[in-house]
Amino acid sequence: MTGPDAEVLDRVWRSVARVRGLGCTASQVGTGFVVAPGLIVTAAHVVAGLSAPEVDLGGEMQTATVVAFDTVADLALLAADTAVAQPLAPAEAVAGQPVAVPAFDEDGIPETITARVIRRIRAVGKDIYGEPGDGRDALEVEASVEPGNSGAPLVDGHGNSVGVLFSRTRGGPQVAYAVQASEIGPLLDAATRGGGKPVDSGECRPR
Repeated sequence: MTGPDAEVLDRVWRSVARVRGLGCTASQVGTGFVVAPGLIVTAAHVVAGLSAPEVDLGGEMQTATVVAFDTVADLALLAADTAVAQPLAPAEAVAGQPVAVPAFDEDGIPETITARVIRRIRAVGKDIYGEPGDGRDALEVEASVEPGNSGAPLVDGHGNSVGVLFSRTRGGPQVAYAVQASEIGPLLDAATRGGGKPVDSGECRPR
């Protein structure tokens, strides 16, 4: 197995967006990517408490609308103009698989992070607000990530997304965590049932 080559990454980067917003006493920044025409997925904690997050896709900043929000999976869907990009198809991750993580840092600088899937796990415990949750299908990943990377795709050698980055360990080994791409499907279904109308993006998270 090999990770994506330069040609694949060039194509993938066209579908990756920077996500940011103000409204929770400080700027919130993250990454997202196109998963369906007019829809960008990101981590829910990136847009929590924001009524009008902004996305920069293809060099154009635009205001997006939160149309699905899952505090347990830590995923959110944003409605925006994605005509310049193709959706990244979902795929299943395999232990030991090399992947790339195209992401923006907190200053908006794009970077491609080299990573490797350690194992598939069931992440249980609390949601983004610290409340008990049912858990989510996740990936444990060997990668060095930083603030601003949350919401970025984990991309396989074919340019498909196997996960969505949401967390990292602090002060220990370079281990990060991603929601498996299979968790995006229920979010898309929720947005369809809601007719693409805006939904509550929750409260601001304690800092």
